[in-house]
Amino acid sequence: MRYGTMRPRRPRGNLVKRNAQALGYSFPSASGAEKWVRHGEAVSAPAPLDDPRLARLLGVAPETEVLRRVRVTGPASEAPFQIAVSWIAPRVAGAVTGVSAEPAAGDWLYRIERAGHWPISWTEFHRARMPSLEEADLLQIPVSLPVLEIVRQGLSGTDGKPVEVTEYVIASDRVETVHVLQRAGDAVESWPEREGDAS
Repeated sequence: MRYGTMRPRRPRGNLVKRNAQALGYSFPSASGAEKWVRHGEAVSAPAPLDDPRLARLLGVAPETEVLRRVRVTGPASEAPFQIAVSWIAPRVAGAVTGVSAEPAAGDWLYRIERAGHWPISWTEFHRARMPSLEEADLLQIPVSLPVLEIVRQGLSGTDGKPVEVTEYVIASDRVETVHVLQRAGDAVESWPEREGDAS
């Protein structure tokens, strides 16, 4: 517990669910049924994408003006869980312009899919780092506590090109990642019998 507010740790797997609260999806660590709320002001407006890594994942040149959605969200009974910053590819921005930045209004992804990009597929990139002063303030954590940065790239189901990139920043004491390991093709068959092996 910090700042007088519960801070439970949440497992984070790889299952994307339909949101039971509104149109759209619930991504890990949210469940499809629980209600998440916004902390502070949400932003949905064009901004220059000055991070070269995110620009590359979105398929645009650095400093390109892109529709950006910023929100700090979490379960209603908990401290802020994550900062989410979504960058919408210019070619699909018209489908989501004016959509509410409220956390329950996940229909911006629904609208992109309805605009001809069903089904969107996602890849995530995870890494640990230290928070910026602004991030620490928004998450109500000390700057000495590392965060988990998750960058999600959404690809069109029609042409395989990026339609969105979302960066999540989560306090490291709030999340535990869970991964089911898969066997490679050469590791799915049982071991062959060898001379001297016990029966």
